[in-house]
Amino acid sequence: MQSSLKSTRTLTILLTILFFTSVVHLFFGYQDLSLSKMLEIFKFQFSSDNYNKELETWAFIVFDLRITSILMCILVGIGLGTSGAILQGLFRNPLVDPGFIGVSSGAALGAILGIMFGNVLEQYIPSFLNPFLISILAIIGSFMTTVIVFGMSKVYSKTNIMVMLLSGIAINALVGSVIGVLISVSSDEQLRTFTFWGMGNLESKNWTQVLISIFFITASFMFIIKLKRQLDIFMLGDSESYQLGLDVELLKKKVIIISSTMVGISVAFCGMIGFIGLVTPHLIRLIIGPKHNFLIPCSAIMGAILILISELISKKINIPIGVITSALGAPFFIWLIISQKGKIGYSE
Repeated sequence: MQSSLKSTRTLTILLTILFFTSVVHLFFGYQDLSLSKMLEIFKFQFSSDNYNKELETWAFIVFDLRITSILMCILVGIGLGTSGAILQGLFRNPLVDPGFIGVSSGAALGAILGIMFGNVLEQYIPSFLNPFLISILAIIGSFMTTVIVFGMSKVYSKTNIMVMLLSGIAINALVGSVIGVLISVSSDEQLRTFTFWGMGNLESKNWTQVLISIFFITASFMFIIKLKRQLDIFMLGDSESYQLGLDVELLKKKVIIISSTMVGISVAFCGMIGFIGLVTPHLIRLIIGPKHNFLIPCSAIMGAILILISELISKKINIPIGVITSALGAPFFIWLIISQKGKIGYSE
């Protein structure tokens, strides 16, 4: 049985690690800051002292670059970790990644269309939306592919999970081929821009992006927490869930909409960041078990911690965060499969 005390203790430890990791992230970056320097910056920011160009520059770096980066790391980690946990539960398959439902590939298609044809499209949208054109198209692309995958999975007016999984694989392959064609006719500058977007970027995020992410990801997270009991029942199987009074079709729709929202926003603003949604739920499930009342929040916090650590490493060695998460996630996942074969699953 899953121990509530152990789960609560794990959640508390993860929250503590998240706090300290965020503080470390604030002090360390391309250029590290001492405690005395940080106190000096905070004093300058919240006081009416005389003008100081150096402190003004550092205040901008800390409050408009580092803090926004920390918040985006936490939000993206929550989005990917939570989506991985609920989608693995929905598909009853521990190998499912949020990208399997077509969200990431759709966002990538929207992004490259924005990169290649942004100059033309900017003429038809309000000027204040121009800086967010790539993100907007990425969100539209992610939702369009999700709708297509969801529509293809309908069998006799019911959502077939296995058909959805196969549809997602097929749509990912199709979208990948379209992206390949667009890349082959893109310019060097466009190709470079898309390549770096595809490897993830959590730097230089503005407060507008942060606030949008806070709204959608936090709202989605709070909504999915309310479904934790239903997800536990759903793990028994469709027929058993029907007999227990669960509206299985409605639950499937809710999970797909919520996960596509969280992943779509994350990918649109920060690019492709792999393995977080796949590895995080596995790690948490091995520690506290499969019940979603603690699996969901712990996966969210663990995802945020892993993103923060990966982002800090990427800054120190100047490599995109998507490369770091894959480099850390893939070996860990291989080790996890080899060493914990008997524990990976949903049975208690």
